[in-house]
Amino acid sequence: MKSRIFNHFVVGAGALCLLGLLTACGSSTPSVSGAIPSASTTLQAETGNNTSAANSFPGQKNGDAAPSNVSKLPITKLLYSGSTTKVYGHLLGWFGKPNHINVGYQSNTAAQVHAQVQDMMSRGMAGAVLDWYGPSDSFIDGVGMLLKKEAEAQSGKFGFAITEDKGALGAAAAANGCDVTNQIISDLSYIAANYESSPAYMKINGRPVVFLFDVDQFYIDWNRAGVSIPGNPLLIARGNSGLTSASDDGGFSWVRISNDAPFNPELNLQDSFFQTAQSNSQKVAVGAVFKGFNDTLASWGTNRVIDQDCGQTWLQSFSEIGKFYNSGNPLPALQTVTWNDYEEGTAIEDGIDNCVFLVPSQSGSTISWTVNGQENTIDHYSVFISSDGKNLSSLIDVPSGTHSVDLSKLQVSSGKTYSVFIQAVGLPTIQNKMSPAIAYHPGDQPPDVSLKVSQTGTMTFNASASAGSASKVVIDFGDGTVANNSNASHTYKSVGSYLITATAFDSAGASSVDVQRVSTAATSGGVNIASPSGGSTVNWPTPVVATANSGGNVSAMQVLIDGNVAYATHGDTINTTVKVFTGKHQVQVEALDSSGNAIGSASLNVTAEPGDVAPTAKIVLTAMPQISSKTFLACTATSVDPDGFFIGHSISFSDGSKFSGPSALQTFHSAGTYQATATVEDNFGATDSTTVSFTVP
Repeated sequence: MKSRIFNHFVVGAGALCLLGLLTACGSSTPSVSGAIPSASTTLQAETGNNTSAANSFPGQKNGDAAPSNVSKLPITKLLYSGSTTKVYGHLLGWFGKPNHINVGYQSNTAAQVHAQVQDMMSRGMAGAVLDWYGPSDSFIDGVGMLLKKEAEAQSGKFGFAITEDKGALGAAAAANGCDVTNQIISDLSYIAANYESSPAYMKINGRPVVFLFDVDQFYIDWNRAGVSIPGNPLLIARGNSGLTSASDDGGFSWVRISNDAPFNPELNLQDSFFQTAQSNSQKVAVGAVFKGFNDTLASWGTNRVIDQDCGQTWLQSFSEIGKFYNSGNPLPALQTVTWNDYEEGTAIEDGIDNCVFLVPSQSGSTISWTVNGQENTIDHYSVFISSDGKNLSSLIDVPSGTHSVDLSKLQVSSGKTYSVFIQAVGLPTIQNKMSPAIAYHPGDQPPDVSLKVSQTGTMTFNASASAGSASKVVIDFGDGTVANNSNASHTYKSVGSYLITATAFDSAGASSVDVQRVSTAATSGGVNIASPSGGSTVNWPTPVVATANSGGNVSAMQVLIDGNVAYATHGDTINTTVKVFTGKHQVQVEALDSSGNAIGSASLNVTAEPGDVAPTAKIVLTAMPQISSKTFLACTATSVDPDGFFIGHSISFSDGSKFSGPSALQTFHSAGTYQATATVEDNFGATDSTTVSFTVP
């Protein structure tokens, strides 16, 4: 946000009195006195997109909001008191490639990287960690080079690091029976030569940090790799194993999902990481914070969802850190999961919607406002005044919990009408919310307005505004439709939640407003599924549109596929997408009460992805005599999927041992003949298995 006349001190009324910015200091309502300051900002600047996300990005059904005005308070404000933790944004550099969704920008342009670094810095972040796919991916490696150059230009105020992603090792795994030792030596040597040498590269205890994202899915001879990798980097692996493995120098936390309960942020898994970190204090621990998770739009997705809960998940993930760390026992660093993974619904680049809206009112010279939504997501309120409705003068900031200001001592022009706005400034990275304007005509009490809304169909509403002696009434239905009268009917084009605002003006131009949030829910008949239709053929992403009769105390709704929860949301409407794997399936939508009990449901059957070509599983067994005569490495990396890619691998041996992932290293207890079975699953759920026999000498 731009600097303003009063510098937006976020302080209580008592402190404001000491600063001489308030009068009537014995009152619970702060008061503003003196002349109106010169305009210091604009309505557009305070409501428009102030992020590095693209203006053209429309928002998505996985919870990534359209970019708007985001709080630029330092993100470290959400950590424990006295924190020195450095916060890094986990950066995805693949947008603009044909196998990823269109988010409105090309990741590999200098302008976009510059905008992202500036945005991160404006939120108090210390740097970015790039998810990297090796030097052979010239697109993402190009982003890395741009990030290095941009970080170096910040004169020590911004750093960067590289994450070696498992995707960098896939080709080597297929060529070498899942032994990727040579490839990771080559990749980390490249990182040392081309990135770690930068003065802006992230270091902990004087050593460069390289993150490892699931590279342990393949076999790596770390004894050989450890003496071959230059630069003496700290190798930080994902998850608890990085904190306990002898080959890693530490671990980094990540959002994890172990069940199909979308309203559970699963902070117990974060706790497990921090507990393991404190039991292995010689290792470096890098924490994680996240707003939620939803991979229904990811081509690799499997309907894993953690609800954002209107910003509560974001705040809770920060609070959890304070249970284990403090200023005397600091957490060295953490990553946001993520800066811009729009496909998994974790992006914070566009800001986090706290679902709040404000309703301002006037009584004499006192401006008040009611807060709809959870106020714990709001840092403070900024009050603006404008003579033209466009250029804003900052009057005062008041802390969260204060909902009125007194303008009686403000020096205003006689007979002039002003626009007054209240902005709810969010906690760090939460979107700021601006109230509707009220027209303030000193000495004139505007007509009271009362908005009544009735639903006459799933998508149709009647709105009427009672406003006494109002000379003009305007009703805004929140989707771009505005009616210039006190009674109007409107049909929405899509299922969802909308704010309807009624504004009443008197003859002098003073105005008052009333606002209601409505959802396009079913008016009767329990749960209604509008999409998909029963018996239809569906392909990913599969739209699910459903409504429930709100008269039944509906608190939430959820989508189940064959009885397993695939998605859930608060409220009485669903407008989302899910992945339905290939074959015939039942899709069910349930309405839930506040206790989570089903109070209505509807179901239908669909056939999904009929054109998906099944994969072919292959397994390669390699003896590992350098480990022992009875050790074998099993590898499924040569499996083939003609029209997609794999999202699941598993390997089992006839001795009863089972492994998940594309490789398995097993030492057998005795000689004999054994079987190895590999099962693979493609990105649309088709599977194949194969079994081979082999002899252990």
